[in-house]
Amino acid sequence: MGNPAVAIDVDEDSGIWRTDGLPMVYLPRHFLVNNHVAVEQALGLQTYRAILHAATRKSAVHWCETTAAKYGMEREATFRFYFERLSQRGWGQFSVDKLDLAVHRASLSLRNSIFALEQADRTDRPVCYMFEGFLAGAFHFLLGSEAGKKRIECEEVQCCADGRHEHCRLDVVAKERSARVACRAEPCAIRDASLTQEA
Repeated sequence: MGNPAVAIDVDEDSGIWRTDGLPMVYLPRHFLVNNHVAVEQALGLQTYRAILHAATRKSAVHWCETTAAKYGMEREATFRFYFERLSQRGWGQFSVDKLDLAVHRASLSLRNSIFALEQADRTDRPVCYMFEGFLAGAFHFLLGSEAGKKRIECEEVQCCADGRHEHCRLDVVAKERSARVACRAEPCAIRDASLTQEA
């Protein structure tokens, strides 16, 4: 068994763990997922999904901004590093399969998602929707000054928890925002042949 790929700094006085200068918490996977499922059941899927999207998107932007400043990284490098770090911290194994900034689209595959592993064969719907906000926030950061002019939509379009796929996939697209349409927190379906892959 290998050692963690991320450096963990532990403050001897406070006991606080840090990676890349940010405070971290180490906890059992089932604890996190059980709490996640309990809140979903209490609030309802769509309400909880929208709340998570807004919160995780904000957190992803903060991580990218903090990390880019700390290491002097360019935006695309920071975007890719974000998903590398998520992978190294045990959320699952992310891979940026497609990234086309000319049309503001990206597609990521995800293997061994903590949510899919804990809920495997117990559902027929995507369960890794928390990562939609992760990707939307990182994509917001990637677009820089252009982000304010766009409506970023992200959706998990494939999930291995249903037992029919080998991995999960998330697609994101940034569309022009009209004067009458505000940027919404809820996920929106993305259907584009250029981003569709067979499992």
